[in-house]
Parts: sequence; C-alpha cells; structure tokens
Amino acid sequence: MRKKAILLGLIGYVCGCVIGLFFALQNENFNIREALPSILLGGIPGAIAMGSAVIYDIEEWSLLRATATHFLVVMGVILFACFLLKWFPPWSPAFWIMLAAELIGYVIIWLIMYYCFRKKVRTLNEMLKESREKEN
Repeated sequence: MRKKAILLGLIGYVCGCVIGLFFALQNENFNIREALPSILLGGIPGAIAMGSAVIYDIEEWSLLRATATHFLVVMGVILFACFLLKWFPPWSPAFWIMLAAELIGYVIIWLIMYYCFRKKVRTLNEMLKESREKEN
C-alpha cells in the first residue's frame, strides 16, 4: 500500500503543479521566476490528494467512511493551499464555488461507487446461491 501511495502521490504532485501553473497564469503580471515557488508548492495538495486515495484500500472501512475521510483530508489540504498560496481570497464567492464543486463531485463519485459495489455484491450473492444449490 505504501508503494501505491508514493506512486499516486508523485502523479498527484505533477497534476498539482499543472494546476498551480494554471492559477499562476491567471495573474496579469505573470513572471515565471516569481510564480515558480507557488507552482511547486501547488503540487503538494495534489500529492496528498492522490496519495491519500489508498484510504479506499482499507477493507475494514465502509465506502462512506473512506469517502468522508478522503474528502476531509483533501479539503483540509486544499483550503490550506488556497489561503497560503492566495489562489482565492478567503471566504470569497470563488472559494464557496470551489467547495461546493468538490462536495458535489464527492457525492457523485460516492453514488457511482456505491451502485457499482452493490451490483457486484448482488452478482456474488447470486453465484453463491447457485453454488449452494448445485451442492444440494
């Protein structure tokens, strides 16, 4: 699980740097030398968000618990980065839109995963039932 978290974290870091670059390019006075620290620090939330996806691999946890934990970890890091790197003014409309988009995204992903797992469980239960009937 550790290797998977590190690999996902590296992928997330690169994605985060790209997002940081996107935010830096929004500045009218874009200067790569001044923006570079912000771009490189922008990779940290991406690394944590992707690396923490291994939370879903904890079999003892329910899907709801894993999703809620991942949401809290990701939102905590993103909020910290937003304020530290000045991506959004604190508590601005852009901040609330970003928060709502994240929450809606997590709800949609959770619903999709829930229905996929529910379908798999039904299929496994049917296979188990057929197997038991063959034994009898």
